[in-house]
Amino acid sequence: MSAAEPTFSLVINTIDRAEQLRTTLRGLEHQSYPRFEVVVVVGPTHDHTLQVLSEYDGRVRVLRCPTANLCRSRNIGVAAARGDIVAFIDDDAVASRTWVEQLARLFQDADLHGTGGSVYRVYPQEAKMEFQLGICSSLSEYVDTCDTRLSHVTPQGEAVRWVERAMGTNMAYRRSALLDVGGFDEFYVWRADDSDLALRLANAGKRVRTVKEAVVYHIPGSSRHRQMFSHKIRWWLETHARVYYNIRNGMEGGDSRRMIARRCKEIVVKQWTWFTKVWFGQHLPARDMLPMYPLEIRAVLSASWAALSRPRTLLSAAAVKAAREASEPILPFPSPGVSKAPAVDPVSGRKPKAATGSEPPLRLCLLTGSYPPTEYDGVGRLTHLMAQGLFELGHTVHVIARAEQEKVSFYDGAFVHRIPFRTDRYARYRDYPTLHSTLNYSHAVHERVKRLILNEGVQLVDSTLWQYQGLVTLASGEVPVVVRLLTGERQVASVHRDQSEDLALVGEMEGLLLKRAQHLLPNTKATLQSTKDLYGVPDIDGRCSIVPYGIVPAPDELARPYDLARAAGPFTVLFVGRLEKRKGIMDLFEAIPKVLQEAPNVRFVITGGDNSQHDGFRRETGKDYPTHFAERNPGLLAQVSFLGAVSDEELQRLYMACDLFVAPSRHESFGLVYPEAMNYAKPVIGCRAGGIPEVVDHGVTGLLVAPAAPAELAKAIVELSGSPARVREMGLAARQQVLTRFSYVEMARNFERAYRTAIRGFESAGRKGMTWNTE
Repeated sequence: MSAAEPTFSLVINTIDRAEQLRTTLRGLEHQSYPRFEVVVVVGPTHDHTLQVLSEYDGRVRVLRCPTANLCRSRNIGVAAARGDIVAFIDDDAVASRTWVEQLARLFQDADLHGTGGSVYRVYPQEAKMEFQLGICSSLSEYVDTCDTRLSHVTPQGEAVRWVERAMGTNMAYRRSALLDVGGFDEFYVWRADDSDLALRLANAGKRVRTVKEAVVYHIPGSSRHRQMFSHKIRWWLETHARVYYNIRNGMEGGDSRRMIARRCKEIVVKQWTWFTKVWFGQHLPARDMLPMYPLEIRAVLSASWAALSRPRTLLSAAAVKAAREASEPILPFPSPGVSKAPAVDPVSGRKPKAATGSEPPLRLCLLTGSYPPTEYDGVGRLTHLMAQGLFELGHTVHVIARAEQEKVSFYDGAFVHRIPFRTDRYARYRDYPTLHSTLNYSHAVHERVKRLILNEGVQLVDSTLWQYQGLVTLASGEVPVVVRLLTGERQVASVHRDQSEDLALVGEMEGLLLKRAQHLLPNTKATLQSTKDLYGVPDIDGRCSIVPYGIVPAPDELARPYDLARAAGPFTVLFVGRLEKRKGIMDLFEAIPKVLQEAPNVRFVITGGDNSQHDGFRRETGKDYPTHFAERNPGLLAQVSFLGAVSDEELQRLYMACDLFVAPSRHESFGLVYPEAMNYAKPVIGCRAGGIPEVVDHGVTGLLVAPAAPAELAKAIVELSGSPARVREMGLAARQQVLTRFSYVEMARNFERAYRTAIRGFESAGRKGMTWNTE
């Protein structure tokens, strides 16, 4: 084996986490680098861990550790490892696809003895970056997620030693270096073992250098030492580890007794302060809190005694010698057919339902501005549905969305990368705020795409036309970029008659994206034709695939066709969408008085965020849309409700409760809200505009009216409100259309076919980037 192609032993230490371990092993099946073995060290487990491991018989080396001691378990793995490099990953984590490949590349540097990459906690409800570029001192001080390495962290006037450290969830070392220092110190039951090892390696002249990439996704599970999403943790074990670390490494590093004593005091005071906050906050009952105090005292005393009077508990000389002399090869983990293994849900371990086909699954990146569960506009809903469907087909999906701070979570089938961006590029366009902002965001997106290419081997980027998020990636020529032909800024500007130079330039950027993209994905024939007319893109038909959008069919028991028994009661009409001119909200406002004059039993429910600030309505009138309606129609407010933006759960309830859905948009490329309402057996009213007629079957699943025609809209609402049997019949037909035409899995299959076409075309043509200037 050449130095450029080292072998790896991936060590997993586990107790009572059978299902999480199964997910970790499934994740390792996707590794791009094949020269590795998996060594699983099982503690005194009480669950079905051994049964899970039996599924990997002949592919995984299984060892036993008699005690619940992490470092002892790690040492058993080190002694048994046969790879050139020993890497550690937790039993509740999933490695990025090129994790081992990147580690192998790093260890081509003969002077490097240890490394590790970033760790993201990917729980949707508690997503955060757990670790990146960490350092630690000889006095058990830590600084993580720092970009400046050792600068600015060393206390002035004190010669405390600082070294780089990797997090135990994601770390790798040369086996020879681990054996040189005797492996891990088995005094550490839990916590601080990774920092202690880094410091001892540094003291032995070994070089540890951490990196931002080589990513691992962490899904911390409950264990004997902690209960996730609660304050119930054995905090005294952390005190035990940190006091021992502080005294042991402080003395070995030559730190003064005063500094060591001061640091011990800081550790204890910090813990007791925390206990006080938990106590007064009533986060734990007294039966859990009271035992912690004596355990903390015992931890401090036992750790101090061990550090001052006992030698370290390391690998024995005999074990080190045996490990050095071992000559058997690694037990390869990868097996035939692994390239076709479907995606992994790291949080639940759920398997894709519809993963079939002879070709390997794809690795995809979808771009969007907003994304659930934090934001949920039309583009975000579509991207969410695409991600769900593509995951069900077995593909690995990454979504990039805007956010105030960086987070990565796994949500409904996709890794969601929420990224902030700074408007500090493209200085020449600062006088054009929309252009300047969208170009900068496109550049921030590309920076994350590059990281996904490196960490995940992403094969294709799917960009919306709206705000051309994939333009900079397209310019780079690194991966194929396909474009969903959603409504663009030029289309919106034309509806609003906005002739500003800023939006004109944004429209030029959209046109550039369309002309250079590898493949275009209109959702209807109307969308394709309007794109041709508006942007004048030549030769568009040969690189287009029409993909109708789909949704997740609701369970049959949630579909609520009109109940003829309550025909005499109130008739509820629901509007869902942003309150803006393009969505036809003013047309609905004009129609409502006409409807209520002829059908006083009708009630209107209007939900969606007010967009009067951005579409110019507030500038023209000085009011938002609900206020405008209230002032013009004070006598109708008892029959019209404005709910604003609502949660997914509330939106579902509103769809189920309404009798008729109305969305009189003046233009929609598709209009996902129509199938969403049809999903619950509701007839719909839309306009003969854009792609809406290809979604709403006039006279069968609903009615179509002319755009910007309030009188015709009112007539259609009155007509259906007075025809209960027809409303029920149309609702049932609408539900059937969802099941047969607008399924999210069928939509995903169509996207998959288009993606594979784009990838083949990109590979046969070679990379084609564009000249780009960010000044």
